[in-house]
Amino acid sequence: MAPRTHLALTLTALAATAHADPPGDALADRCRPDGRLLPAARAALAAPVADPDAQRALTEAAGMFAPTVYTTVLPTQDPAALAATIERARHPALLPRCAIATDGTRIALAVAPRLVEVLSAYDHGVLTVRAALPQSVHSPQLAVTDRDGAVTVFAFDDAASVTLPAALVPATMQVIATLAGGPIPLATWHPAPVARAPQDTLVDGRDLLAAINRERGRAGAPPLRRDPLLDAVATAHARNLAARGVIAHEPTPGDGPIERMERARLTAGLVAENLARAQSLTDAHARWMASPSHRANVLHPALDAMGLGVATRDGELYVVELFATHPSLGDGR
Repeated sequence: MAPRTHLALTLTALAATAHADPPGDALADRCRPDGRLLPAARAALAAPVADPDAQRALTEAAGMFAPTVYTTVLPTQDPAALAATIERARHPALLPRCAIATDGTRIALAVAPRLVEVLSAYDHGVLTVRAALPQSVHSPQLAVTDRDGAVTVFAFDDAASVTLPAALVPATMQVIATLAGGPIPLATWHPAPVARAPQDTLVDGRDLLAAINRERGRAGAPPLRRDPLLDAVATAHARNLAARGVIAHEPTPGDGPIERMERARLTAGLVAENLARAQSLTDAHARWMASPSHRANVLHPALDAMGLGVATRDGELYVVELFATHPSLGDGR
């Protein structure tokens, strides 16, 4: 009998020591202290402009497989400013994990979404992924990017497990599920090194569209065109998210991407949406392409049009990519 190999992705939180200082108290009711984020917080003190790949490497090395890690550096150890920063970074439906580091004057904060617990096991060369999911989520799926960059999405069964085809060699895996505000990644990890092309420097929407179409060309998908009707819907949503300080596909009930298009009197055969809070368009695009679920939207071969919305709050960009197939005004104009 062939040996059985188990790879446990230990996503249980490290024990957190009690805080007696004001910054620590500011974390208590807003996020769960997690030592696996401490390397990212310390790195932010040394290099305030975060590199998403470097942050991913730090957190995965510490045993955390968060889809995104948000870091920021505050010039003072002001508990009120720290609390406000956490509120801007957190998902409205999930208590985040966080860690702080200080050099005696500045304080760095690292925040990540609440995690799902995952166990991956190889049995006779076949990989099975099992997940312990929060009760607040439904429709869980596993998005898998293979070494060629193709994305396949699997639904978890009633036992919250997915058995992958033997021929599929995953480079990136991501658990996604739906909450009240729409679908959200809950855990992302890279069981094998991922070869990454050099990042483009994206100054504006034209650069972003060109970068997307280069990725689509490599994947054999037709190019997207920029659509001003989709631009208007995406821009309104980006401004709404920035005003609220949240990232959500449905920030209020009945305000999802399809409903927003309907209110604008737009019809389309297929609709998809990517959201990001980032330091730049380059950062946002890199995060999307490193996330199987977002990458699948970018490369979906049936999509033919894209709208872009960007808004700014507290020096950060709230970016909305809205994709569609044959969008048009409902009255045929």
